[in-house]
Amino acid sequence: MRGRFHRIKVAVRKTIKASYDDKKDWRMDPRAYVLVRVNVEKGRLEVGIVNPKTHTVHTQVHGKDAREIYHTIARMKPFSYPEHYAYLGRELMKAQLALHLGLKYTQDSPLPLKKLNGDRS
Repeated sequence: MRGRFHRIKVAVRKTIKASYDDKKDWRMDPRAYVLVRVNVEKGRLEVGIVNPKTHTVHTQVHGKDAREIYHTIARMKPFSYPEHYAYLGRELMKAQLALHLGLKYTQDSPLPLKKLNGDRS
């Protein structure tokens, strides 16, 4: 196996089946949550960082690339829990795909990929 910069030695000692349950595993971050949207008119992604006590957007971050946005937000360290950074990355990648492919983006919903194949159902 070869990595980008180094030769990698494979010595797996443990294999773990991934799992996640929305109802059991999800927890509200006490410091912040995010609202993600696609602004088609401006051709960009926008993220509002929200205070969970007042439900007020206190910071907006925008850009054309998911990576630059999630790195910008990560440097701000708004979250208490690391899984919220993973969530942000997932939602931003979906939003970026939606923007580039002309799909409707709705946070926390799957992308309507059937439309790419001409299926209008």
